[in-house]
Amino acid sequence: MSTVAEEVGVHPATVHRWVSDATASDAEYVPTDLRLMSATQELLRDQDYSQITVEEVARHSGVALRTAFHHFDSKRELFRAAIDNAAMVLVEAMRRHYEGARWPDEPLLQLSTFLRLSAEAIYATPSAHVLFRDLGVPRSDCFAERWHDTFEQAVEQILARCAAVSAVDPDTSVPAAAHAITGAMRGIHAAVFDGGDPAQALRIIDRLHLTVSIGRAE
Repeated sequence: MSTVAEEVGVHPATVHRWVSDATASDAEYVPTDLRLMSATQELLRDQDYSQITVEEVARHSGVALRTAFHHFDSKRELFRAAIDNAAMVLVEAMRRHYEGARWPDEPLLQLSTFLRLSAEAIYATPSAHVLFRDLGVPRSDCFAERWHDTFEQAVEQILARCAAVSAVDPDTSVPAAAHAITGAMRGIHAAVFDGGDPAQALRIIDRLHLTVSIGRAE
């Protein structure tokens, strides 16, 4: 939680509350900031960044416009918070998925397991769609990029272990491969959130590690 809080720029207690409030199904009271973030995430299912106003978010969440601006100084800050919240909820879902998994000893199979478990957690987290779909956010303000960078770093670390035991093609550039695999995952996830079949997506993801293995098919 402390690492996520540092990334977002908030106190760890705030991260814990956001995650707890967003995942509690029986909570009667939902904090105003979370209501606004959830409304933003919902509106982004059918509209993009340029089409949504703070007024619409406030109306959708049942919050007065003045109150909305009390919690978030601008539309940019509201959208950033909504995306960061979705990412934090997803990180927690992924953590739970990883904890209950049986990890193989072979690094290449660890990569396959990591990609599969990540995808399962992503598809089980509806708000995660804001991290993968094209929201029409200007590239300079693409708030989700740092979360994808973190995932790419994790893939690169596993690939480095694969390379250390000669489990990948010796001509493979580990950073380039990590970037390509992360890009492939993003595209697959975007397709799922746009209506694609999650089961088919998982079957494709189960073979992604073969693209860097020595025994890959030509």
